[in-house]
Amino acid sequence: MWRQTLRLTFYLYVVLLCVMYLTEGVITFVTLSRATAAAAALLIGFSFALSGFCYYWDFLDSKIGLRKYLGLMGFWLALAYSLLMLVIDPDRYFFGFLKNFWTADFVLGLVAIAFLAFMAYVSRDSMMRKLGPHRWRMALRWGYVAWLLLAIRAAIIEQDVWIAYFRTLDGFPPPRLLLSLYVVAIILFRLSVEVSKYVNGNRRPDVRADPPAPF
Repeated sequence: MWRQTLRLTFYLYVVLLCVMYLTEGVITFVTLSRATAAAAALLIGFSFALSGFCYYWDFLDSKIGLRKYLGLMGFWLALAYSLLMLVIDPDRYFFGFLKNFWTADFVLGLVAIAFLAFMAYVSRDSMMRKLGPHRWRMALRWGYVAWLLLAIRAAIIEQDVWIAYFRTLDGFPPPRLLLSLYVVAIILFRLSVEVSKYVNGNRRPDVRADPPAPF
């Protein structure tokens, strides 16, 4: 599972770097960090969406075991991006940590990373046995909150850039805007599974939406 996840992560990272090079015309340390953040968001999204795809369709059932590994890889990349920010912008994220602590950038980012770290911790099989399947799955769903917080953080940080783009619709959309729309789409897709289960009165004997070892 880890081998498949690492291979997918590598291909995804290369594609993201190519896209950023085509749009920005240069590859820098900042570009590498942005690709890391984008890969993290996409992998976590794949992890969240996989259960929904397996609920509605059967062709990905054999891949449901990847959900945990995709989520964990996404978490580690998100953590790596957070650490890279200390190097890229030390005045704000290292020396100015206390000064900027209560900004939306810091509060939302730190809370989201804390939730994702909690998910990574409880994703272990031993925690499932300790918490019980129901409470374990409920604990893991805090990841959706973390993901949504990151989308809100992006909207607050880049609101001027997004507004300027929507006024002209000129050029390639801001990457964080695309990722935020991706986050919202995945969350709505996952909610549709819950709505479907509620409407059908949970009559469908399908456990694929909550696999035995999710992220």
